[in-house]
Amino acid sequence: MKNIFTKILSLTSITLFFLLSISKQAIAQRFRGKIEYYSSVFPSEDGKIKSIDDTKIEYYNSVFKSEDGKVKSIGDKRVEYYNSVFPSENGKIKSIGNTKIEYYNSVFKSEDGKIKSIGNIKFEYNNSNSQKSDGKVKSITNENDDRESEDALDTYYFIERLNCQ
Repeated sequence: MKNIFTKILSLTSITLFFLLSISKQAIAQRFRGKIEYYSSVFPSEDGKIKSIDDTKIEYYNSVFKSEDGKVKSIGDKRVEYYNSVFPSENGKIKSIGNTKIEYYNSVFKSEDGKIKSIGNIKFEYNNSNSQKSDGKVKSITNENDDRESEDALDTYYFIERLNCQ
């Protein structure tokens, strides 16, 4: 009985090791590609990512501080920014392609300036007196399981990283 248990345990551990190594290889292969960088006289572009494989990334050269040096397009998806009198949305992403992004303009500090929606994806935040939960995400819902909004959400976070270069 002890030998059977030992064989089953060793077979299980070998199988898990094999599956883990395959999944690690798949993850590593997913992010391979050629990355090119701008070498430009414009400080808003210089040293930033120009392309990943065949996907071009362009940046704004603008007189508006709210968009200067920020991502203008990724491939064929255009990115627009708010030029607003409201500090809670000024300089933030307004749209990615055809997907509109809205922010809260609120008297509640816990939600002011935070994402309200990305396409059909709606965000809600805790508005309580507790310092631990105040302003943290309460819920994220995707009405009608809209795939285009899901893609825009992923692209939003990618753009935010690129804009921090």
